[in-house]
Amino acid sequence: MVLDPQKSALAAALRRFAGNIPGAMPLGRLVRRTFDPGLREIHRLQHREADRVLQPFPDTFEDRYPQLFDALAERLARVPQPRILSFGCSSGAEVRSLRRRLPDARIVGLDLNRRMIASARGADPDPRSDYRLADAPLPDERFDAVLAMAVLRHGRLEAERPASCAAVLPFARFAETIARLDRHIAPGGWLALYHAHFRFRDTPTARHYEADPLRMSDYPPQVLLYGPDDRLLVGAVEPAVLFHKLDEAPA
Repeated sequence: MVLDPQKSALAAALRRFAGNIPGAMPLGRLVRRTFDPGLREIHRLQHREADRVLQPFPDTFEDRYPQLFDALAERLARVPQPRILSFGCSSGAEVRSLRRRLPDARIVGLDLNRRMIASARGADPDPRSDYRLADAPLPDERFDAVLAMAVLRHGRLEAERPASCAAVLPFARFAETIARLDRHIAPGGWLALYHAHFRFRDTPTARHYEADPLRMSDYPPQVLLYGPDDRLLVGAVEPAVLFHKLDEAPA
């Protein structure tokens, strides 16, 4: 989308003007939320689903990670009908991108955003795509690949870059979510993880996986990272984005 420079400048000027009026900014946010159903849903998630939601903002677009999607399709090429989970599927763009590469795949998309799930269902009538308003698969479901892309993060951390992530998204929630996802990944399956504010290697689950050599040249490595103590990891870089589950747990 191309923004009109004059409109952008006007909007910025209005924000500066409102910032000088006591109470104007909160009132403006309330008015926007009142008339924007998408913002209302984000507000609902932040306040009524705070203990379940991770990244409340549903921004995405078609074919967002082509290099990763291509690599995953190559690694699943010998699986007749691969089972894939898109965790935090938003509008279903990720599911549709995977479908183009793996037409026979059974793909489940999960999200807590009601509007996004409705949009995904409307845009994808393929019976092999299953969109659910949920934050976890069914207890007995197993997948050949699970993707958690731009989900295990939070916009506030990116904007404010605090020394500790504890008040926004603590490491414990990341590790617990990874452990839950791991229970649904079949031995020999794959975990795709990118745009996270934590390193997979720091979780107890990581001992059951090996990092794939894939490096995404179309995206920079992850650098805003927090450790198990919730503290900012200064100078840390995480280039790995794809992890292979071992067939047997290490001794």
